[in-house]
Amino acid sequence: MRMQQFSWLYFLPLFSIFFSIHVAFVSGEFRICRKDQMILLLKLKNNLNLNVNVAAARNLVSWDPNRDGCSWRGVTCDANGHVIALDLSSHSISSGFDISTTICSLKHLQILNLANNNFYTSQIPSGFHELGNLINLNLSNAGFSGQIPKAMANLTQLTFLDFSHNNFSGKIPSSIGQLRHLELLDLSMNKLDGEIPTDITTLSSLRTLNLSFNQLVGRIPGSAGFRKFSKDSYRGNSGLCGFPLKAVCEDATQLAYEDTKWEYLVVEIGFVTGLGIVYWPLLFNRRWRKRYFQLVDEILSRVLN
Repeated sequence: MRMQQFSWLYFLPLFSIFFSIHVAFVSGEFRICRKDQMILLLKLKNNLNLNVNVAAARNLVSWDPNRDGCSWRGVTCDANGHVIALDLSSHSISSGFDISTTICSLKHLQILNLANNNFYTSQIPSGFHELGNLINLNLSNAGFSGQIPKAMANLTQLTFLDFSHNNFSGKIPSSIGQLRHLELLDLSMNKLDGEIPTDITTLSSLRTLNLSFNQLVGRIPGSAGFRKFSKDSYRGNSGLCGFPLKAVCEDATQLAYEDTKWEYLVVEIGFVTGLGIVYWPLLFNRRWRKRYFQLVDEILSRVLN
């Protein structure tokens, strides 16, 4: 009897270990990265030029193909082993950024953070629009340039979009107005020009807007949804006017009124000029004046007689 008790006590730690492992798998704590996902991540790593002197970059260098990819720093997986979040921020990545066959193939990706890198003169790859499950996209201070692709409108699940502190130029694409779930939009510190597209005013979920320090012009949309944003959202754009800025826009009604006044003035000038052609010779030419009054007398005589 004492022997049986001893055997149970001996196996009790093993039972505890197996039970803990079972609970971990059921709860999703252990998530095994799918092989295809690991291949994509390793291909991405091999394509990047990294500054290994930066601590965060060393984290990426340490991605070990002999370890599960879901345990790598900056990588988050779901219960099925799909990569759903990728954080490569502050890795001093300078070039070699080819996402067409790597990141864009991570179809379950929901969060992508490439902030604080050095993709100087690089444009946003067109493949971004294939990441239809993205809800959070951060490309701030990453050195991107060129125009913001209109195809960004395909990322209809986005709630967070930060393109600040880059070199983006051209107009703000009106297609951003199709991102109905967007709660934060930060396009500050770029070289964007033109007017603020009115399509953005339809984003009812938008809570934070920052368009500061660009080259935007024209009237700030006056819709109710935009009136909640402070002047800090627009500062640094000398061509913008209207609430909440102090710069006052020229009133369209006043402009129309001024145009109308010019039309009447042109008519009046014509009328005065026509009268001048007739009366100026009479005033300064005695013979014409005498003949004019003789003609008037003749007409009156005929009328009265």
